[in-house]
Amino acid sequence: MALKLTTTAGVRNTVSKPTKARQRPQLSKAEIKAYEARRAAESRRALVTTDVSAATAGGSTPAVRSTRRGYAMTRDEEYVIIRSDLRRLLFILAVLAVVLVVCTLLLR
Repeated sequence: MALKLTTTAGVRNTVSKPTKARQRPQLSKAEIKAYEARRAAESRRALVTTDVSAATAGGSTPAVRSTRRGYAMTRDEEYVIIRSDLRRLLFILAVLAVVLVVCTLLLR
């Protein structure tokens, strides 16, 4: 069964069958080699950070670890980062409040 389509110029086109699904492009040997090198580097980095976090934790570690995690931080390091982010947000809030008060006073 043929579908008939009309374009804006009035020329009729016939489409006999639907278009094929997109095929994945073939990777070259260099691309495959680069991909494998990146994966190996990521796994080495994950092993190093896992060993470091296991040494700092001092306790038993679970047998299965996520290899997607690129780094490990202690709870104290995470809290330091969270506190600095909160301080930065409070500073921005204070500056915006001052700007709002100044604009309110100037526009009266």
